[in-house]
Amino acid sequence: MKKIFAIFVFLICFAAIQAQNETESVVFDNDSTYVDTLNKNLIGLNVYPAFGILGGGRLPNTKIFVQYKHYFDHTNLRTSLNYISFYRNNDNVDIIRTTRDTIVIEGAPVIADSMVFRKFYYDIYSYDARLGLEAAFPNRNFRFYVGGAIIGGYHYTGEYYYHYKREFTGYPIQYVNLTYPANAETVGYRKTRFIKAGMDFTIGVDINISPNCVISVQYAPELVYYHKIKQELLDPDLFYTRDLESEFTFVPDYIDFVVNIRF
Repeated sequence: MKKIFAIFVFLICFAAIQAQNETESVVFDNDSTYVDTLNKNLIGLNVYPAFGILGGGRLPNTKIFVQYKHYFDHTNLRTSLNYISFYRNNDNVDIIRTTRDTIVIEGAPVIADSMVFRKFYYDIYSYDARLGLEAAFPNRNFRFYVGGAIIGGYHYTGEYYYHYKREFTGYPIQYVNLTYPANAETVGYRKTRFIKAGMDFTIGVDINISPNCVISVQYAPELVYYHKIKQELLDPDLFYTRDLESEFTFVPDYIDFVVNIRF
């Protein structure tokens, strides 16, 4: 998280330095504020999740969105369609029991001990739309802004587990195959659906790369309420002892890097 903030601050500072180096070409009106005469419409794509892929890692939350932004003199109007995938660790494994089975090896029956494992996996995501306003502070090379948007959408939390066997060769158990085995049997799940409502907060900078290209770097935490509307449960292991309920959630770690076309 500290590295992300460092990159964010560096990019903002870089934009400010570049702007200061070219102050002689800035055009001002009678009120000594910059007049932006370029096109006022921007459409952009958040490419920040690609950084996690290139780095060989997974981001805690992967937010992909398409955004439309319209510039007024000192205000930005923005709207976006968002998809957020929430990463959960799928490597959790429980040892349920050991069994003694009769298997056939080279035509002869053999008694073998096996261990039965319970492994978990998750599918958690949101779809939402946003509409917001931002106070803008324009300059020739960059445009600082701060603001917020209302959020409305749909959230799904899918939790699953399955059983599979592995030959037991004695303790200690040094290695458990965590890939999805061919003999896996899906046993239980909990599928919970929510209505998502809330707001996000943005602080960032639009950097003019060319008259038709703008790069946006912003910090965008969000506060949302997940209202539970439906749950499906199949749990023969009685693993899910507590239901998921409606809740408020604050997510502080969204950094967006948006490539915009200006038209």
